[in-house]
Formats: sequence, structure tokens, C-alpha cells
Amino acid sequence: MTADERREVREAVLAGRRALESLEEASEALDSASNWGLFDLLAGGLITSLVKHARLGDAREALERARADLYAFTREVDDVRTIESLRVDVGGIATALDVIADNPFVDLYVQKKIDDAQDGVEAAIGATRTVLARLEALR
Repeated sequence: MTADERREVREAVLAGRRALESLEEASEALDSASNWGLFDLLAGGLITSLVKHARLGDAREALERARADLYAFTREVDDVRTIESLRVDVGGIATALDVIADNPFVDLYVQKKIDDAQDGVEAAIGATRTVLARLEALR
């Protein structure tokens, strides 16, 4: 392997590690939102809904960082293709209904959106780890 190729592999590994760190942060934020969502389903109220949506905001921010890091990673390696699916979009109307009306049907809808986002993040974490392992084997 040439010096340029080693440098490219090193850059890709660093970008992959940043992406993995961001994805894991997003996963933690989604776990927190999910826990608050379950609590909201069982015994929640206005405060619980507000906290849940604050955690969803944290998850959105973490997912945006993860998407940016994954774009950088894919510029280095063209193997991870799950970037566009990394979103958590509950929607403004559902958020407002969840906080104002606070009923189990809206809570279930929001919980499903959180679960879908968690699935996407876990898939991206797995794909990123796989590519990183391949890159690190080249070193």
C-alpha cells in the first residue's frame, strides 16, 4: 500500500469513528425520548410530553450531526448508503396534539416514530462498524 493509500485509509477511519460516535449519541437521545414516550403512554401528562419532545429535539440535533459525519465518511468510503433514512420527524401537528390533547393515540403515533428512528440509527451503526472493521483491517 502506498503512502497516499495509507493516508486515505487513515482519513476514512477517523471519519468513520466520528460518524459512529455521533450515531451512538443519537441512539442515546432516542432511547431517552423512547423512555419518556413510554412513561407518557402509561402515566404522562403535560410535563411528561414536554420533556419527551425536548428529548426528541436533542435526538434531532444528534441525528443532524450524525448525518453530516456520515456524509463525510461516505466521501472517504462509498459503502454506507443509509444516510437519508436518519431522521426523526414527528411533525408539528402531532407535537402540538401530543402536548395539548395528550391522548394515548397521539402518544402511540409519536412512540412509533421514535421506534422507527431508533431502527434506522441501529442499522447505520451496524453498517458503519462493518465498514470501519474493513478499513482497519487494511491498516
